[in-house]
Amino acid sequence: MRYVRNDDRLSNLAWIQHLRDGGHEQATVGLLSLNSPVLFGDKDQGDAAMGLWEKDLNMSLAKLSNKVAAAKSTNPDIQRRTNLIEDSLTLVSAQKKLQKDTAQGDEIALKEDDLLSLAVEKILSSRDVDQIREFGISGLAIAAAKPSPEAIAGDASTIWQAVIEADFHTWQSVANENNIAVGGIPEEELIRRVEGTAFVAVLCDFVAQSSQGKMQNAGFTDQVRTQVMHSLGSDDLSKVLSLSANIVAAAN
Repeated sequence: MRYVRNDDRLSNLAWIQHLRDGGHEQATVGLLSLNSPVLFGDKDQGDAAMGLWEKDLNMSLAKLSNKVAAAKSTNPDIQRRTNLIEDSLTLVSAQKKLQKDTAQGDEIALKEDDLLSLAVEKILSSRDVDQIREFGISGLAIAAAKPSPEAIAGDASTIWQAVIEADFHTWQSVANENNIAVGGIPEEELIRRVEGTAFVAVLCDFVAQSSQGKMQNAGFTDQVRTQVMHSLGSDDLSKVLSLSANIVAAAN
């Protein structure tokens, strides 16, 4: 085992020996530490990026190893590793969904910020509500993988803003009418006007799928709304978006 650890060519494979020896915690730690190709790639390249499929494989193995470790130990670090593994697998799943129409099988596993940018790009370039809904949920899942509620809200606001901008003319028109109408547009009319927007579609899916866990912090929360509305710079638009979000939340 010492030979494996000390040999640069084999050190990334030490987790295999740990598994053989029943050291599931050490194997999990080893798998989580991998950030360059193990099965393929030139070790001399150093900065070689890991492929998406290999990251998926490594994190799936880490998940299994960590489960066995949890059954044998009460080490509090196991839960922290569980969270890291789940966040990594969430990013893998999101990237697969974002690249499913262009995937070649040799994709590089993207970092969180690059994945977020890809999600925004996909949302803004699509004209299909169902596609935007899928891209939006993937983007919010990416945001939810961030380590703190503040970081999650910051990234989530970027995704929600992109989703709103996909139907910006509709929202601006409704906001103007709501501002002119005495007492505002009736609730039924508001819903009729905006029910086909990407924002409402993403929000409905999000409310239905994300009742617990970190994902909640990526919703259209007060913190996220504040950041989105500040970016949009329109109180009238803020009113109809907030009202629409409240109606969807109440209906679900």
